[in-house]
Amino acid sequence: MPMTTVVQAIVLVVGLTLGALWPRGGKALALFSRDALINVATGAVLFPLRLGLTMLGVRLAQGGNPGLSGVIALGAIDAPALQFLFTFVLLDFSKYWLHRAHHRIPVLWSFHRVHHSTEHIDATAGLRMHLVDFLQLTAVPVLLFGVLFDVSAFAAWVLPVAISVGIIADAFSHMHVEFPYKNPVCRALLYVFNNPLFHSWHHTRDGVLRDGNYANALPVWDLLFRSNVTQPDPPQLYGIGGDQRLANDVIGLQLLRPRTD
Repeated sequence: MPMTTVVQAIVLVVGLTLGALWPRGGKALALFSRDALINVATGAVLFPLRLGLTMLGVRLAQGGNPGLSGVIALGAIDAPALQFLFTFVLLDFSKYWLHRAHHRIPVLWSFHRVHHSTEHIDATAGLRMHLVDFLQLTAVPVLLFGVLFDVSAFAAWVLPVAISVGIIADAFSHMHVEFPYKNPVCRALLYVFNNPLFHSWHHTRDGVLRDGNYANALPVWDLLFRSNVTQPDPPQLYGIGGDQRLANDVIGLQLLRPRTD
């Protein structure tokens, strides 16, 4: 089983456990809520595709098919630590701009709002995704490290670990856990690594007025490009409203079926 799959399963279990022990605002969410079940079911439907494409992307980037290797050779970066830093930062930077495009380009938002349709943010929320969004995100490492850059000379662990850190950041940022702004440790970490307080403001129902916090792992991109909308306390309401609402079921979300109730 690929490392990324194991990491996804572990952080999901850990995230739900922490959310039950130290819930945001002292209010635990129901473990088997409708939203959580739909999130998990959606992830289960997309899982085989994710597994296959992730394995293909890593194998391609590591030189599994020399005829399709990247066009820009990076053999000069010979230190594994620098290889990881380059891979991780470029991957995270690219995800920031793709995520920002999801919110700013109407046709992309029409699919991305599936992810924002959940009104209960916990560790399962990252699994709620439209197939179009899913394919775009899965394609990012393939295009970067299998088409644009040739990283076949990199250490074998570099790309899987870089992808896994992104998975951890995504799961951690969606956890329903207390991340108090007044705590000096939490405040110090707030803009170092994506976290439940920072990302909660990305999911606020008032997103039209506070559209931002697009970072996957490194909030520094939001600081640099002026898209940070974080407030000291998490928002009261999540999801989307008005005519943007979608039917809250697995098939209805993928078909972008409007919510009627």
